[in-house]
Amino acid sequence: MTPLPLADRYARFRDAVFSGLEETPPLPDFEQPMTELDLQSLWFAGAYGTEFTSSAGKVVRVVDFGVWNSSAGPDFTECSVQVDGVTLRGDIELDTDARDWERHGHGSNPDYARVVLHLFLRAPDQSFFTRTLEHKEVAQVQISPAMLAQDARPNRNLAAARLGRCSQPLRDMEEAQVQSMLESAAQYRLERKSRRLHRSVAAHGREQAVFQALAQTLGYRNNQNAFLLISQRLPVKRLRKLPQSKREALLFGISGFLEKVRFEDTEPATRSYLHQIWHEWWRLRADCQRWLTAAQLPHWKLAATRPGNHPQRRLGALTAMLAVWDRVSAPLMDAGRWSQTAWKESLMSLQHEYWSTHYTLLAEPSAKPLALIGETRVQEMLANVAYPLLMPERTRLWAEYLELPAMLDNQKLRRAVLRLFGDSPRGGAFQKKLHHQQGLLQLYEDFCLEDESACSGCPFPERLKEWH
Repeated sequence: MTPLPLADRYARFRDAVFSGLEETPPLPDFEQPMTELDLQSLWFAGAYGTEFTSSAGKVVRVVDFGVWNSSAGPDFTECSVQVDGVTLRGDIELDTDARDWERHGHGSNPDYARVVLHLFLRAPDQSFFTRTLEHKEVAQVQISPAMLAQDARPNRNLAAARLGRCSQPLRDMEEAQVQSMLESAAQYRLERKSRRLHRSVAAHGREQAVFQALAQTLGYRNNQNAFLLISQRLPVKRLRKLPQSKREALLFGISGFLEKVRFEDTEPATRSYLHQIWHEWWRLRADCQRWLTAAQLPHWKLAATRPGNHPQRRLGALTAMLAVWDRVSAPLMDAGRWSQTAWKESLMSLQHEYWSTHYTLLAEPSAKPLALIGETRVQEMLANVAYPLLMPERTRLWAEYLELPAMLDNQKLRRAVLRLFGDSPRGGAFQKKLHHQQGLLQLYEDFCLEDESACSGCPFPERLKEWH
């Protein structure tokens, strides 16, 4: 992917700011322990890459990530892996520890006889071999946090909420200079999102990558990972082959929401809706048992969630989106068919017989229909899916992107404005467009969040004069 000119300019400036400084040694592991579910989701998203060196020194390349298995057996099935140029078709198993292969009895289990790649995060110091029931050696690859793409690593903490030293030089800069810097930082941020999306395209194909990305935006900030997990487990091609009743049964079934709702606690319309879903879910549930354990269920964060943003309602929006999937996905499959106006209309006009009038499965119906996807959510989809996906294929969309209005602010954006501008009027002037906000967030992440000197030793303020 060829860097966009403004993004490249910002990247060179960013590198120059940190040039000559002592580099902080990388962390030996994640700051927070990674669960096996986290590892599986990151792997399936292609965040660790596609090319590796095995424990035996062989070149391993993942050609097809396959299907996330919902039944007993290996984690991923129907995969294609090349080992030293030889293509192997079979399954992939991912463990947190290499010794789990024997601890869990995989070596003597016929369900694991087709495993062609064994992944693990930790391994003993002594040599360890992975063999199947038929004593076939399985290629081993040890994954590590260092392999993760930068944008897939755990989020960093917020910087202190106070005015930074960079506020004075920013106040002295010409308005055109500040605009230029924010525009370049925004393009750099857009390019990073584009790389992440196209990495997903390479791993799973364009349609599935679009489905996963749109699903994530429905999760808002707190439940993005949960929505990603569901969209990874239930590929869009599988869902589209099913009638709507089975589709909704799977989505709500593996979410864990159905198990927690008692019929007697619901109002008549909900009881009718649940009866339809459970009629299908009883037949599908047995095949999804692996995903219904406490360790495998999506972790939903419901505290301080507005009723309109509740993940149950957002799952309802996802089912409505799937009902008209061709109309929603077509403009994203081919940049030549892109029309912002038409795409926004297709999303904002979505309807669902039940979810258009309900916030949750336990809520009373609303007096009148509610938009399943509102304008703010569409803006998120434009910023995080549509333009990052299409920009490399149709660069003139940058001018269209620059005109997108600002989105609702959040805690990180407010802290960024406080750090960079304080109470200066410029703080408000440079929040009117989406690219302003995106540029501010990029500056905040690149400099404020990377500085460990409480602002006193950050090189950014002194280097601002070099931006012309």
